[in-house]
Amino acid sequence: MRLLVFLAFLAFGATAQAGEAPFRADPGPYAVETLLGEWVDDARNGRAVPWKIYFAPSAPGARPVVIFSHGLGGSREGSAFLGTFLAAHGFVAVHIQHPGSDESLWAGETDRAAIIETLRASLRDLESAENRFRDVPFTIDQLELMTNAGPLAGRLDLSRLGMSGHSYGAASTLVAAGQRLGPRGRYSFREARIDAAIAYSPNKPRRGVSDAARTYGDISIPIFHMTGTHDGSPLEPDMDPADRLFPFQNIQGVRQYLLVLEGGDHMVFSGRDPVAGRSVSPDRYPRYHDIICQGSLAFWEATLNNDAQAKAWLEGGAFARYVAGDGAFDFRN
Repeated sequence: MRLLVFLAFLAFGATAQAGEAPFRADPGPYAVETLLGEWVDDARNGRAVPWKIYFAPSAPGARPVVIFSHGLGGSREGSAFLGTFLAAHGFVAVHIQHPGSDESLWAGETDRAAIIETLRASLRDLESAENRFRDVPFTIDQLELMTNAGPLAGRLDLSRLGMSGHSYGAASTLVAAGQRLGPRGRYSFREARIDAAIAYSPNKPRRGVSDAARTYGDISIPIFHMTGTHDGSPLEPDMDPADRLFPFQNIQGVRQYLLVLEGGDHMVFSGRDPVAGRSVSPDRYPRYHDIICQGSLAFWEATLNNDAQAKAWLEGGAFARYVAGDGAFDFRN
């Protein structure tokens, strides 16, 4: 209900305009290729981190890089629509996979209840969570090595680095941005090399909610939060989708953006098909994906490439009008 009130508030006076132009009308000027591989972290007992990289060989010079972290039970194949779109517009999209909270948790299992319980148990596994959070700086270390050797040598500009993720990956993104964890915000996995972030289906912290200033006080980069009015949790049926607004509402002192898709559910950001029987119609997914791609690209252009036109499109009302009827957009410091 709170999300519906929020949408109604933002939509007041924001009338959709016929022919409101997207940020980029074309699918992208560059042909996209992918690389698959696996990094091994000897410092963590040989932990393997699989990866999939989307890039455009014909894009000139070193390109800005965006890391993507999948949700619980996902893989490096998640949100391929987004990685492909960004790469077609000149970004290098690095999708990483987190063993211990990836698809290996449910591989071969057919009983839905058993899968749900296994996934819930993984969320309580602190060692798995720590490994997931440490995968991010490890990934950046490996990308720094790839700038000097291999097929991406000279193609990666890590001085323009974004971090993103869906669901558990959004939590990983906020933690990398500086969200503190544990009692009284005791633990931090902040990664200072990240310049901006997008959290798809962000999460309200399980602890530290009573002291949001302490929880989020270390965050000093712009973040785009994306969610939907049906964006509940597959593991917590009673979760209020409005809880996903919490990080946007409580991160202070630096530009924060928010997109709420009217009718958008949890799976729309992962690229998976909508679940049968849900109220979200499958024919709405292409429109949702278009909005997600347009907003993401404009944000990365504005924050990583310092593109004034992209920032004006986001903040000057064009994006709000573009999504009107299918969602609402806001931003704040």
